[in-house]
Amino acid sequence: MAILCTTAVSYAQNARMPAVPVDSAVRIGRLDNGLTYYIRHNEYPKGLADFFIAQKVGSVLEEDNQRGLAHFLEHMCFNGTKNFPDSTLLNWAESVGVKFGQNLNAYTSTDETVYYLSKVPVERTGVQDSCLLILHDWADALTLDPKEIDKERGVIHEEWRSRNVGMQRINETIMPVIYPGSRYAHRMPIGTMEVVDNFPYQALRDYYEKWYRPDLQGIVVVGDIDPDRIEAQIKKLFSGIRLDENRAERVYYPVPDTPGTIFAIGKDKEIAQARIEIVYKHDAYPDSLKNTMDYYISQYVIDMASQMLNTRMSDMMTRPETPFTAAGSYYGNFAYSKTKDAFSVVGIGKGDSITPTLEAVYRELLRAAKGFTPSEYDRARAEYLSRLESAYNGRSTRTSNSLGFEYVRNFLDNEPIPGIEKEYSMMKFWAGQIPVEIINKVIPQMIGKDNRLVIAYLPDKDGYVIPDSAALKTIMAAVEAEDIVPYVDSVKTEPLIPNLPKPGKIVGESYDSLYNAEKWVLSNGATVLVKPTDFDDDQIVLVAAANGGTSALPDSETENIMYLPNAMAFSGLGEYGNSDLQKYMAGRQASVNLGLGAATRTISGNCVVKDLQTMMELLYMTFTAFNINESDFAAGQELNRGLLHNQEAMPMFHFQKAVSKNIYDSPRNQLLSLGVIDAADRQGILNIIHDQLADVQDFTFVFTGKINTDSLRRYVEQYIAPIPKGKSLAGVNEAEFSVKPGALTDISTFKMDTPQTYAAVILSGSIPYNARNSFVASMAGQVLTARLLKQIREDMGATYSVGAYCSLNRQGTVNAMLQTALPMKPETKDAVLAAIAAQLEDMAVNISDAELAKVKEFMLKSQTENERKNGPWAGAMSGYSLRPVDTFICAKETITGITPSDIKAFIKELLKQNNYKVIVLDPEM
Repeated sequence: MAILCTTAVSYAQNARMPAVPVDSAVRIGRLDNGLTYYIRHNEYPKGLADFFIAQKVGSVLEEDNQRGLAHFLEHMCFNGTKNFPDSTLLNWAESVGVKFGQNLNAYTSTDETVYYLSKVPVERTGVQDSCLLILHDWADALTLDPKEIDKERGVIHEEWRSRNVGMQRINETIMPVIYPGSRYAHRMPIGTMEVVDNFPYQALRDYYEKWYRPDLQGIVVVGDIDPDRIEAQIKKLFSGIRLDENRAERVYYPVPDTPGTIFAIGKDKEIAQARIEIVYKHDAYPDSLKNTMDYYISQYVIDMASQMLNTRMSDMMTRPETPFTAAGSYYGNFAYSKTKDAFSVVGIGKGDSITPTLEAVYRELLRAAKGFTPSEYDRARAEYLSRLESAYNGRSTRTSNSLGFEYVRNFLDNEPIPGIEKEYSMMKFWAGQIPVEIINKVIPQMIGKDNRLVIAYLPDKDGYVIPDSAALKTIMAAVEAEDIVPYVDSVKTEPLIPNLPKPGKIVGESYDSLYNAEKWVLSNGATVLVKPTDFDDDQIVLVAAANGGTSALPDSETENIMYLPNAMAFSGLGEYGNSDLQKYMAGRQASVNLGLGAATRTISGNCVVKDLQTMMELLYMTFTAFNINESDFAAGQELNRGLLHNQEAMPMFHFQKAVSKNIYDSPRNQLLSLGVIDAADRQGILNIIHDQLADVQDFTFVFTGKINTDSLRRYVEQYIAPIPKGKSLAGVNEAEFSVKPGALTDISTFKMDTPQTYAAVILSGSIPYNARNSFVASMAGQVLTARLLKQIREDMGATYSVGAYCSLNRQGTVNAMLQTALPMKPETKDAVLAAIAAQLEDMAVNISDAELAKVKEFMLKSQTENERKNGPWAGAMSGYSLRPVDTFICAKETITGITPSDIKAFIKELLKQNNYKVIVLDPEM
């Protein structure tokens, strides 16, 4: 066993180990021209399917004069094909409810490019055929119209501009250091703007013809389809694509081994967090050998070691003296390369120097090399097996999208696909056979003295210490010379609930005919709604909600209210601190989270069926013993100070601050500051939380999912009914969360290394809350998004990303907000702002049936999907308990009945209220 498990680092093969079987539910085939296909029938979500085409092609294949063409080609796949010229592909997709960017998208990396259409309604076979035709055209029938190429140059230039900050700029400078003698040193997918702006049209055509070919392409179709029919269509459409006999070799470029340690230190003015990485390169596990149990076991062993190290570092974050805000380890591809793997340990620094962070994370790495304790491994293994069991129990509701991406990885990397049934039985056995002594061999074998890198991303600002390689080397040598004591595992063993409360009673029962749910009234006055479903075989969802919130609290509590969400992230329950609670939950798939807003209070929970009692325990303790101990509170303050330390250098931070300042009068809705963190008081925050939870009668508890009502009755009487009644909250003060009235334009400047303008346009007002208006608001935002994408991104080339969002809230008088925010080329600012204003004015008088039909199709599809999910049902029932307006049962009928006139009237009413705000951050010249 010891020899076998050393495959974690050396992949020494044992010929007697069996091959991992391929899931029989997926059909895999290959055409004569080399194209591979995967097809699987899957009915979750019902009536929908996902379509993928994966290409074993990426930016590493570019020549120096082609840098950026792989990514550019990805963009062009949405700008005209043989069967879908110009923008007809996007128009057709949206006509069947497939939204660009959300259900229709792609990505390009160094070694692969993947395109997908997700959640496609496939009841009509014609829609299935059209999706396959789109994949076919992406594979071999792009038009690459020169006019469209020239338009897309501007879009990609703006994508580069929006990303060319901080980390990205550092990456460009240190990649040659990280990849000495490797092609990966100069192959970031975005490319160079010199190439993007100037390449001849034929260069893109030549790259497409050379690399987009069937022997490097895989088609994946998963969903509510007939596999026989889809296979026949794939053969019909794709078999005619010719494979060139003289095709270029697809080379997988190596990453050379390097002796000793490479130090790569980068600095930039616009970086939010100081980051240090210790990286150990290893040869990648060969794709050809991944279909063996050796590979599965090696991944398990590495995962266990990494998980236990991460848990130790997470524990350290609950101590205020810890010199990092976050730290962890992971194993995967080395940076951007497929041909080298790496074990990496990462730390995010505090203060004005990264060296204490390096010292701390390196010490913990060397401590881990001394071994993990049996109790640590017991928890890690229990958590692994619990998650695996949850996946197995919920196998009938595995989504088509997740299955599809699993098959994409099989095609691109030969990752095994045995199916959850075989994986569960295999790994349940092997996890029980592998002792901690085997896990303890992993890290010592992975952290040699050669093939090591130390990579630093640091803020370039006054007062920040930028170490050189010699300083980092000295620190690591000093840590190595220490007598590092082995880790001592501290675990609480007492019950989470010290004394089980005397059960209460269900004193009243009725039936909620609107939502087809049972309604229970408890002896303490709380209300419970129960809706058993068959949507997921291993899920129970909880949502508890009550009106009221923090808005009525006095001004003296402002700092505590502002810091409250951050403080709650470090909470515990009773005598269990934050770290104790995380250890307690190992192997238990349950959670309960508290949210306290200005006008509402919510508790959300989720669990697998076997852990319902654990979720109920957490719920009871949240109401009766929510706690943040002094050490956790101080650690949270230190972490948040560290996170804010470099924010002032970030343009986006200043833009967000300007937006908050101009939208809200209340200081409670401004961004967190160091002053607020320092002024926050632990006991004051706990008093607020306890007061907010004092009267359980305010709450309606909603349960949906795989519920045995007899069992739930017992748990409700044991854990909810005994929660004591208390004092109800005061009312709501709308001034503390309402958008300020009036129109304004606010323009500020900030010095930027890559000049770009940030702008937000916000239209707010008062609209009666009902289901129709709620859907009209959402539709208005979606129509505006489509228009802005067409005009500002595609036609003007002024930005890479733009969208709009409009919502109508149940609470508050000023309850409607339509907003859009975007970065852009500075010289286009006036034209862009004018275009947004003109579109809003036009929407008040001109909404076409065609553009509204696309939005309706998407919303009806989404509603059909939501009707087979527990979360949306729980959310709808909970929302109704706050304000008795149904937006779920009536959704399809309401959506169908909305007309262009409704959208026009909505926009006209908002404009009439004259709350049009424009907030701009320009680059300082």
